Amino acid sequence: MAKKVSLETRSEPALFTLFGISCHLRDFRLSYLLNNKLELEFVKMDDFQGFSFYFCRDDDQYNAYYLLGNRGQEALLLPDLKQTDFFLLVEGPFKKMQKDRLLEKIRGIQHVLTAFEVRFETIKNYESMLNDLELHFMNILKEAKIIYSPIKK
Repeated sequence: MAKKVSLETRSEPALFTLFGISCHLRDFRLSYLLNNKLELEFVKMDDFQGFSFYFCRDDDQYNAYYLLGNRGQEALLLPDLKQTDFFLLVEGPFKKMQKDRLLEKIRGIQHVLTAFEVRFETIKNYESMLNDLELHFMNILKEAKIIYSPIKK
């Protein structure tokens, strides 16, 4: 008799940390205030499935920051978190002390109502969202290389 083996494909995203931000600011205003408060340089990218999308890389800490709007024109990016207006996704190593300091700085922004860490276990289909986000970002980088490639003589 053949044995049946089932594989569990769901894995915990070890190098991702997700923060929720509730505020009444527009995306460009929040990115500007985050740039000033966190000393980062968010850049507006092509929208991610109709949701605002900003990116920043911190080479000193080996982290990449993605600022995503939760509210699109017709839907929510993560319907499980209706009260959240924006998500800050941090890719890379992030210690508890860094998380606490980041949350404290975000909460210190005048128009931010609250900021909190979001556990991936509370989000349905977070793997597909992370995969879609990664594919979207790879497409942006691919297009940027084509557009900004140096002229060969």
